[in-house]
Amino acid sequence: MYELTSLKVTDCRRCRLSRSRTQIVNGSGHVGAAVMFTGEAPGKAEDLMGVGFQGQAGKIFDAMLAYLGLRRDQIWLNNAVRCRPLQGQKNRTPRPDEIQACRPWLLQDVDQIAPRLIITLGRISYASVTGYDDFATMRGKLVSVPGLPSVFPLFHPAYLIYRREMRPVMCHDLTALIRYMDEHDIEHSPGQPGLCLS
Repeated sequence: MYELTSLKVTDCRRCRLSRSRTQIVNGSGHVGAAVMFTGEAPGKAEDLMGVGFQGQAGKIFDAMLAYLGLRRDQIWLNNAVRCRPLQGQKNRTPRPDEIQACRPWLLQDVDQIAPRLIITLGRISYASVTGYDDFATMRGKLVSVPGLPSVFPLFHPAYLIYRREMRPVMCHDLTALIRYMDEHDIEHSPGQPGLCLS
């Protein structure tokens, strides 16, 4: 049995990902955050730097935050799994047993950060947080999960790298998210429209 005593996991051997990682990529941000963002898994840059959402996907993520009127130091950011999944030298989707092995750390973050809202990024993140497989129909909508704060699923930022034509859909979802934050008095600044001007 694993004792979950800290938000920072310093060692974990619960799945095969421990054998190929450079380091564990723990959650980061504000420990009293009202909003938690959960991604899928670290990529190459995150594995090297130890911080979530770097590189091109990180730039899109930062633009999403700016649109919402949020900053990285205001939110909590984590992933469904904390170690990079590899297929050869390339990233791959984390497997169900890897997600399950890492789930205690995800739930620990939810328990200790106690966010009012969890924003999941992509299908894998949504399934790992909720246990549901209806991402396609629930994306951009508020989802209720017993025992968890409200969940709001969005596309993963990396999706917009390859599917630029989906940016208007993302902007529509982000606008709905802003309305929810306003209605529930979740603090944020006026947003910057940069992501949705291109």
